[in-house]
Amino acid sequence: MKGSMKGPMKTALLLGLALLGACAGDLGQNPGENCTLTLSFTPSMPVAGPTNVVRVNSAATDVIGTSSYTWTVSLAGSNVPFTFAQTNRSAIEFTATDAGVYEVSAQLTPSSNGACTDSASINVLMDTTFENARLHIVPPPSAMGPIVDRPIQIHDGSDFALGPVVLELSTLATGTVRNASGVGIPAYLVLSPQGMGGATVETFSSGTGAFSARLLLQPHDVVVIPSATNVAPERLTNYTPGGTLPMLTAPDTITGTVRQGATAIANARVQITIDGVPTTIGVTAANGSYSVLGHHKTGADVTVAVTPPPTIGLPRLEVSGAITTTGAIDVAYAPGLVPRNLGGVPVRRGGSALANRAVVLVGNVAGAGTIAGLIALGYLRVPTTTDAGGNLPSVLAPAVALSAVTTVGPGDLAVGSIPATAPAAIDAPAMTGIVTTAGGGGAALSGVTLDLVPKGALAAANAPALHFTADETGRVIGSIPTGGTYDVRWSDPLGRVGPLVAYDRSTIATTYTLPPAVYISGDVTITGNANPVVGASVQILCDGCTGLDRNRPIAESATDSHGSFRIAVPDPAAM
Repeated sequence: MKGSMKGPMKTALLLGLALLGACAGDLGQNPGENCTLTLSFTPSMPVAGPTNVVRVNSAATDVIGTSSYTWTVSLAGSNVPFTFAQTNRSAIEFTATDAGVYEVSAQLTPSSNGACTDSASINVLMDTTFENARLHIVPPPSAMGPIVDRPIQIHDGSDFALGPVVLELSTLATGTVRNASGVGIPAYLVLSPQGMGGATVETFSSGTGAFSARLLLQPHDVVVIPSATNVAPERLTNYTPGGTLPMLTAPDTITGTVRQGATAIANARVQITIDGVPTTIGVTAANGSYSVLGHHKTGADVTVAVTPPPTIGLPRLEVSGAITTTGAIDVAYAPGLVPRNLGGVPVRRGGSALANRAVVLVGNVAGAGTIAGLIALGYLRVPTTTDAGGNLPSVLAPAVALSAVTTVGPGDLAVGSIPATAPAAIDAPAMTGIVTTAGGGGAALSGVTLDLVPKGALAAANAPALHFTADETGRVIGSIPTGGTYDVRWSDPLGRVGPLVAYDRSTIATTYTLPPAVYISGDVTITGNANPVVGASVQILCDGCTGLDRNRPIAESATDSHGSFRIAVPDPAAM
């Protein structure tokens, strides 16, 4: 979300940067032998301009005798001119003409004791427009630091130095998962620090319920999913490491039926998710009835998912909304949704039968049914394998337009169409060759990577992403499944340009221009530990995205041997 920083927004931004340990003009204090020197900036977050002046003041202590100052100011490795703002040269001023991270250093040389120095960075912004994002850091286990997920702003046309990103020292939390009777039980746990939902930690409890995990020393929400089917998953709030995890409470029973007209559907699997917490899984009886264990919550968003047995040819149904869980949640498949048998339909490429090949029938089925009176979405996914003659075995699927994703060979997939009318054959078209070139900054980009993330039929069939690396001319040559749809993701491991994403593309363009980059940098440390955090994963994530895109990196890197990182992200001004 793009905005302009003014009033409360400006205050929120400054507070967010403080949370990141990112004080523009961060005061790094490097004591000399006997004196100390500290630099400060006015204003603290200047905007670039031909008349915008930044003043740097120095404060010295323990100085004996007369002294002299030596200053340097640089931007992107080039010296920046400055003038002295005090007759004793203890302060300087420079014009912040261009946006970026200005590096300032000063050395004070007293006549009677050792010299002292200080250096600091100040972020000069292009303007006050920015994109909201999240900084996600996962330290290596040896660092004993917590996962961190914090807000950050990406400014138009401006590199940004976060300075030291100080992680709190995590604590080894131990505890026991107990059912409503106080008995320890095995379970899967998701622990989320309150106010930082993206920094979840996952772990398992043993057969006696014992668990351990490294956590921030602050309250957590804990989603517990027991292994036992007679104990309901539950969210336990306000768990603090070092305290006792509350016992699970007695569950509520939620019931309903699954039918198609007057016909009960047996062996269907039903799961309900209430405010993000799943229930147990229920399986329908011969009369179509089911029951699951969960916890009612008034006004919560509820998702109901129904997976019928694969032998009856009906799609999976799913719906979300304000569904009341205290009454019966009934599922009704559309009476007119009639399955057909595709057994004996040949699967071919260029007229040749494809024997013993894996085929996945997939598709979205409109008007498939209702759940609790709400129109549900229908999804079909039926894996099967052709016989020795290249024909489908007996397999039921709704008589609607579908797709068939066939694995012809290693790395060779095909997306064929199945019409609503009875097909004479299913075609598995040959792979399509692609030639595409990435450029940026007026030049071809060697070594950039292209990832094609499957969407649509390929995604439903769990097809893998395709990965390519450009040659020295920035060109990618390869083959992709014909008929597929993809998210096109370009990135530059060398950080010369920002990454580029084009969503839901059925064709690959011949050229792509990657946007200019701005650079976010910082140094990761842990409270009370002088050693840098080496090898931490550092990602910039979308703040306003949902679903899979919320946790898919915009850009990523890792801290080096000094605990430092520098990540190229797209310049919001170019997007």
